[in-house]
Amino acid sequence: MNTLHGYPSLAVPAQRGLTLVELMVALVLSLVLAAGMIQLFVGTKQTYRFYDALSRIQENGRFALDSMANDIRMAGYSPPTIPSPPNALATNGTDANGNDDITVRWIDNGNQSRVYSVAARTAGGAVPTCVNAGTSLRLDRNNGGAQELIEGVEAMQIRYGVCGDANGDGIIDGPTTYVPAATVTAANNWDQVCSVRIDLLMVSLEDRVVSQPQAIFFPPYTNNAWPVNDRCLRQAFSTTVAIRNRMP
Repeated sequence: MNTLHGYPSLAVPAQRGLTLVELMVALVLSLVLAAGMIQLFVGTKQTYRFYDALSRIQENGRFALDSMANDIRMAGYSPPTIPSPPNALATNGTDANGNDDITVRWIDNGNQSRVYSVAARTAGGAVPTCVNAGTSLRLDRNNGGAQELIEGVEAMQIRYGVCGDANGDGIIDGPTTYVPAATVTAANNWDQVCSVRIDLLMVSLEDRVVSQPQAIFFPPYTNNAWPVNDRCLRQAFSTTVAIRNRMP
């Protein structure tokens, strides 16, 4: 007679659901992962905005200085047979916002003039979210009307170096100090200006680029603290341009 032996089943009972504790642990882990992903995304985006604004500021600042320097070097130039133009350098003074302007004249295939100034941006362009980015560097070529050259120029200061024989030895000396246009006008020294110092303060078009307001000194080689009450990115640029026809 055969005997049948019973063995316990090895089949795993089917899972019918999750406990409340398991659901809560899964939700917490999901929230932690989602928060990490969001923080990573926000941080990466903010870093991109900062470096994008910085690269634009540096590109615009260098282009503005190069453009102005190329024209200022030509001040007073004329062919050998033609007298130099009068008022090779001039200015309308400082505007209500403390910005200087400069007019440069020379003769090359006719009378040439360039006027650089800072004024409100041209209507119709992109509206900046940075309130203080509402002005730009403007250029008027040969009295054809001022056109926007570079955006995001918050301030411009121009100082002039006067050459002369300070010690009476018969040798023309280079400038030792740089003075505002009003000082040059008062001394009637425009014909002796041999170099020009340009200071620009560039600002990003977007606000909330930096985490807190910057500490800015403008001009950058002074202790003049520039008032900042926003989180726009700023950088100051400076250059000194020698006038080729007047250097000793």
